[in-house]
Amino acid sequence: MELHKLIKEKREKIGLTQEDVAHRLNVTRQAVQNWENNKRSIPNSLLTQYFKLLKFDAKEILTVFGFLDNNNLRIESIDYSKKGIDEFKYTEGETVLTKFPTLYLGVGKKQDKYTSRVNQLAYVGEASSIIRRTNEHLNAKNDKLNAIKNDADDDKEELYIIGHPKFNKFATLELEQMFMDSLLGDKKFIKIYNGRNNGLSIDFYERNAYREGIFPEIWNQLEKKDVVSSLEEVRNSALFANSPFKTLSTKQQEAKNIISDKIAQTLSEDDQHEVIKIQGLAGSGKTVLMSQLFYDIWKDPYEVVEAGGNTTHRSSVVLLVRHEQQRRTYEQIAKKLNMGKDAVMDVSTFITKGIKTDVVLVDEAHLLWSGNYGRINKAKWEPDLMALHKLANTLVLIYDPNQLVSARAKIDDNPELLEIVNGKNTLTVNLNEQWRIEANPATLKWIENFAHFSENSMVTPPKDDVYDIRFFEDASDFRHEIESKNDQFGLSRLVATYDWQYSQGSRPKNNDKYWYVEFGNETLPWNLELPEVQAAQDKQIPWQEIDMSIGEIGSDFTVQGIDLNYVGVILGPSIIWNEETNSLDIDADKSFDKQKIRKINGSYDNEGNRKYLKNVVNVLLTRGVHGLYVYAVNDKLREKLMMLNS
Repeated sequence: MELHKLIKEKREKIGLTQEDVAHRLNVTRQAVQNWENNKRSIPNSLLTQYFKLLKFDAKEILTVFGFLDNNNLRIESIDYSKKGIDEFKYTEGETVLTKFPTLYLGVGKKQDKYTSRVNQLAYVGEASSIIRRTNEHLNAKNDKLNAIKNDADDDKEELYIIGHPKFNKFATLELEQMFMDSLLGDKKFIKIYNGRNNGLSIDFYERNAYREGIFPEIWNQLEKKDVVSSLEEVRNSALFANSPFKTLSTKQQEAKNIISDKIAQTLSEDDQHEVIKIQGLAGSGKTVLMSQLFYDIWKDPYEVVEAGGNTTHRSSVVLLVRHEQQRRTYEQIAKKLNMGKDAVMDVSTFITKGIKTDVVLVDEAHLLWSGNYGRINKAKWEPDLMALHKLANTLVLIYDPNQLVSARAKIDDNPELLEIVNGKNTLTVNLNEQWRIEANPATLKWIENFAHFSENSMVTPPKDDVYDIRFFEDASDFRHEIESKNDQFGLSRLVATYDWQYSQGSRPKNNDKYWYVEFGNETLPWNLELPEVQAAQDKQIPWQEIDMSIGEIGSDFTVQGIDLNYVGVILGPSIIWNEETNSLDIDADKSFDKQKIRKINGSYDNEGNRKYLKNVVNVLLTRGVHGLYVYAVNDKLREKLMMLNS
């Protein structure tokens, strides 16, 4: 079926009007009408969003673009060896796999000596001539494909060759990048041997067909051969979400270029202690940008001019994170890409070691401690930011003041810290696009206002066909809905404000087995309480990816910086309705987050504490990619929220 006919049929099938489509795509109704009547071509930049809105599957996309004619997508596997490639050349002859550009995937197997689990090693590449390119691999020294063969059990490696008559250089580069991105998130693979980032910053003909149609089809065929995990499982992984192989948006690429140029200038001119700050709202793509900067600098170091300007060395780089769950994710990425065990470190360890480093990257820098809090000898202590500034030639920070959730990280009373973060010599790069929450612009604005406690923000959310916002009266219904979403889509969790007692390393005095969160008629343990969750944490698995964590309540400690498909937010007793401003508000005296807030004149309910606790709510409310569900413990707030359900 022709595209213009199919988009109309799909729209009518799911019950959308032309006005609905126009609103979601931010275009005019006339534009949608023209597309359906085949009077205008759909802009390439809108195709991905359009296909998602109308729920196209991969085969429908491939059919539209003529990729499935005569079943001409082919995947063949051969033994990676001189004999294997010679036999392939002889038996294959002149076909789509030998005459056209191809994608290829080398896979070796390696059994874990402790668990007997069979893991996989991978390298993905693209070639204009698979015969010539494979022979080049075989004859090269220190080659990545050969390394897999050497590291694999029994020195065996399978080579999967993928071809299609419509493949071209741009297409195979794009598919190679997407494979690197997805293999990183696939738990079947413990090591990826690729050494370059092929991200294309330019568009090319039918790019969306390759991204939304051909790639899923190739991946699904490999899944049927038990080579890879399902795409759903891969895309729910924290490694995939934070992969350095993501294709950056235009704005992200511009930001990356600015930052890279500044680092190069700083290191080439022997400048000392320069600061670059990446700033943006939650979900604006800061971490993906940081991950790509980290990998690119590690893989392709800068030339650093040493004091006096007569000698140079290759730049050193380290990525630091104070947030434990996020650090675990970065450590797994570094391990899978063979970057070395000290490429990612926690902040305290790095400072204690006193390692002078050319480029220090800090994710979630708004969590850095500005006080000592009994950590080390006071004579040796200084705030995290000051210590890092001295150790770094160039310091790159991700800093979001709206995610500053603790008085321990405040900087507004310290001129030196303010100068590092906001000083005139600090280069600030802003990211303003929303990449986490997949919702229409009106919904994004509603969430921003609601999460930031804006005046008159407690109004009915806009109608949205792709993002689900719901408020619950019954706690059990709320819990079961999140569990149902987790069964359907994975990566859906309950989280809460810190309004119930918890003490790490100790047990409740009432002899309860766990520290619990009580909401409505439900009682569940706080995060990291269940033994199965603790055991998985010992294996460096992030909290949200542990199956049993669906039976716990997360907090900003476990979910800050991460994506969830659906998030169920429990607003505890400290979160109330301000009738005067018609917005959320804070009663800080009801919070149990006593390590993050400070008592003034016998009360926790002061403006400084309210600011930190508001930021915690902002973090929790902005985790969901596809949906936000809310249950409020405060009766008046819950009653008000129920009035907002559309």
